[in-house]
Amino acid sequence: MASALYALAALVGGATYLYRVRRSESLPLPLLARNLLWLILGGFLGANLGGAARLVSQLTGAALPFVLKDTSILGALLGGTVAALWLCRRYAVSFWNAADQGIPALPLALSIGRLGCFARGCCYGAPTASGLGLYLPDRAGNWLPRYPTQLLGAAANFLIFLVLLAVERYGHPREGDLTRLFFVLFLLKRFGIEFLRGDALPAVLGPLNTTHLTCLAGLALVAVVSFLAEDPRRLTQSR
Repeated sequence: MASALYALAALVGGATYLYRVRRSESLPLPLLARNLLWLILGGFLGANLGGAARLVSQLTGAALPFVLKDTSILGALLGGTVAALWLCRRYAVSFWNAADQGIPALPLALSIGRLGCFARGCCYGAPTASGLGLYLPDRAGNWLPRYPTQLLGAAANFLIFLVLLAVERYGHPREGDLTRLFFVLFLLKRFGIEFLRGDALPAVLGPLNTTHLTCLAGLALVAVVSFLAEDPRRLTQSR
């Protein structure tokens, strides 16, 4: 079931991306499909940065300064963004325009993917006695009342998808606004849900772990980029 949901997420997200980007960019469908594969590859490599860093640490004997997860959706976003910047530069298209067209496909795919996590038992919630608790297993099959973090994440991702569509249709966004809005909403969502995760990393700064700090760094970067985008001359002066 989990594999089928992951495949469905890739199919629905990819089809949505191709439909939206082809509608705005004068690029042939085979080229867009090939670019989609590059984006997926970039996301895959980024998602596994933590595992690669841990492997290098084991091979060299050098301890990592902090704990990393082997796979991370935040790393996938980083890898996908790098791939998108490279593709837009290669084909001389506006990064912000292309990203705005494609970005709503991402939270839609992620909402389905979180249902796959629910079926698989990964990304599970911490035990709780609150009214939010559902009797659910962790990855090892231990059943307890837990926060349904996979379902909460799926619902939040789908809500982000709807918000992006509503802003696009009714909000008259400027170029880049949809992409930056996605990152803000997604990072805030990921920051909050990390407090409810049963597989959360150990804290490194007060109650915050490296996932929290990565989300905060991402929000700061979005704020800087938004500030520079307010006046194109700032982008030139900052180079």
